[in-house]
Amino acid sequence: MGGSGWLLAVLIAGTGQAQDFVRITQTATADTVKQALDGAAQRLERGSCSSVLDEFRDAAGRPLREALDRTGATPAGYMRRILFYDGSESPLCQKGALAITQPGSHAVRICSEGIRSRYRRDRRYVEAILIHEALHTLGLGENPPSSFEITQRVLARCR
Repeated sequence: MGGSGWLLAVLIAGTGQAQDFVRITQTATADTVKQALDGAAQRLERGSCSSVLDEFRDAAGRPLREALDRTGATPAGYMRRILFYDGSESPLCQKGALAITQPGSHAVRICSEGIRSRYRRDRRYVEAILIHEALHTLGLGENPPSSFEITQRVLARCR
């Protein structure tokens, strides 16, 4: 997916607990997203994981940590401000995406079946995807770096 299309990303807005921002009516999906958010937030509390904020840059060349600092939130706190909606109707879900949004959007759409299925098999991967998505919300584009590269770097740092 190119920089002008839908990116696999998550957008952050507001404050509070994850359950305040998961607006998915399907209970199993909502619960999966909440659990994955909690796991992603715990991973970001580790310095090695939050270092991805220094590695990746926005379109202007600034480290993503600068964008995070402007929010006044910690990396873990930032993850707990994510707004999620069901996006299962998107054609990108049919192509294997787990979450979709456009850069700068305040709405994140979750591909319900895909995220639940993947979470059952590999919780760490879904948590890394949510961190990957948060990086997009802080200004990280895609291509370059590729979606695969972003996720691999998150997985390497966020053990």
